Amino acid sequence: MIATTQTRVALSTGVTLNVHQAGSGPDVLLLHGITGCGTYWSVQIAQLVAAGYRVTAPDGRGHGESDRASDYATATIGADAAALIVALGLDKPVVIGHSMGGAQSLALVSMHPELVRKVVLEDPAVWPMAGDEAYIAERRDPWIAGLRQWLTMSHAELVAFKRGEVPHWSDEALDSWAYAKLHNDPILPIWLNSGKILLWDWLKPVAVPILVLYCEADKGGVVPAAFAEALVNYMPNLTAQIIPGVGHEMHHDNPTAFMAAVLAFIA
Repeated sequence: MIATTQTRVALSTGVTLNVHQAGSGPDVLLLHGITGCGTYWSVQIAQLVAAGYRVTAPDGRGHGESDRASDYATATIGADAAALIVALGLDKPVVIGHSMGGAQSLALVSMHPELVRKVVLEDPAVWPMAGDEAYIAERRDPWIAGLRQWLTMSHAELVAFKRGEVPHWSDEALDSWAYAKLHNDPILPIWLNSGKILLWDWLKPVAVPILVLYCEADKGGVVPAAFAEALVNYMPNLTAQIIPGVGHEMHHDNPTAFMAAVLAFIA
């Protein structure tokens, strides 16, 4: 695991985030998914630093060592990302967002396209069927049940549990996953209610280049191919690319293929 510096950064949005940074060069901002944290990107931080980038990976509000809050709406966490870029003086970073972090990235670029150079969305948690209670519950309720279960387990038990599900993950990925599950606000799954707001009501077409990475239909991803196509048709500078053989957490399932796609796009 690459060594990072950790800083507490007070944001204009009213929360203080724990922020991991490493490397030098053009800025990259990593935004993790729900119940993740900055160290969840440890493998990618090392890859990006080796490729010549300065990487910033915050623990989002309610995650890791950052402040807990009562508001986890997509617009709110998008504002956090913008405030962090300003607070740290990041120079138009490439923003890479996974799952909830993908929705956060879209909110950020919709509100403040001037702050961002490019955006990579790793199976972003944006919902093509807004308002469909059954669809939302299908995604929300297992997360709530899983989080309750995980909070009863030790770090070692979590690693063993996840290794049984994804034996191909590296030890570093399993360790960071387990750490994250024990360091987040139990009310976080309320964020999944954001799906009740139609994406097209808040997503604005922007000139910033955006890449959506999605997985095959039977791998458990959030973004189906038809929805990726809808995003491509809606956003003038958005492209979509499938990564074969991976699931929702593709940066752990195949970190080499994931980073190859990222580096080809952001170069």
